[in-house]
Amino acid sequence: MGLHSLRERRLLVLSTALTLILAGGSVKIAGYLLFTSKAVLLDAITCVAAALGGFIVLLATRASLEPPDLDHPYGHERIAYGGSIGVLVVYALAAGLSIPLLGAPEPYNVDWRASITALIGTAFYVLAILVARLDPVGGSALGVFTVSEVLEGLISIGASYAGATLSYIIDYAGGLVILAYLLVSIVREVRRTVRELSDVVEKSLVDDVRRVFEERRFKVKSLRVRMVVPGKYHGDAVVEAPCDMPLEVANVLVDEITDSLARSRVDLTVHVDKMSLRECTSRPRA
Repeated sequence: MGLHSLRERRLLVLSTALTLILAGGSVKIAGYLLFTSKAVLLDAITCVAAALGGFIVLLATRASLEPPDLDHPYGHERIAYGGSIGVLVVYALAAGLSIPLLGAPEPYNVDWRASITALIGTAFYVLAILVARLDPVGGSALGVFTVSEVLEGLISIGASYAGATLSYIIDYAGGLVILAYLLVSIVREVRRTVRELSDVVEKSLVDDVRRVFEERRFKVKSLRVRMVVPGKYHGDAVVEAPCDMPLEVANVLVDEITDSLARSRVDLTVHVDKMSLRECTSRPRA
């Protein structure tokens, strides 16, 4: 798939997910305004946050798909994490806004039809999750919170219906549960984003790269690999060729290895230790 088609595909994925989020949020906001449910209110606030977060993710993803230039010789892909950070900021603001709006548990009336609007809005979010997951970077942060929206939607459906048929306290408690879950999701997403930005890489990937060199009889003296974005890695290596391998052959083999790794989205710069080769050729033959 070419860079242009990949760019268009990723933007289409996020645009579609954002449209579904907006549709779900609109339905839930209408449900609160018409049928007075605190649980649906909290659910609607997180819906608005999801829509704003989705728009930020879309902008960050567009910027991350720009080709390499003088300022970004390795590309702009990490700009996509601006979407993850933007989503965190928006949801933190939503959590802060939800606390005073939830207010004290004073008596109020809940219409059972609030649960119907919550159900319809949640159905839109299920579709948004399935679409957002198709993008590995921007969609991952958006997907975490849209999954939260589905769980929160299920809570608001049950709490608003019970609040209308049994007691408003149940509806109010549903709002508190949604708020608590939102805070937990924020903490979890902060940890994920920090981990990925810390240049983490799976040990199995490093072992696989090392094994590729060793199968060609190279000795790996040093190997460093870091994750740029999920599924794409940069790194460097210093390898030592065996004594009976000419330098020209060693370079050809290294080129073959790096080309193969590049097809797996591992961009590795390899240095063949020339000093060790000269030492080998200077040794007297038996």
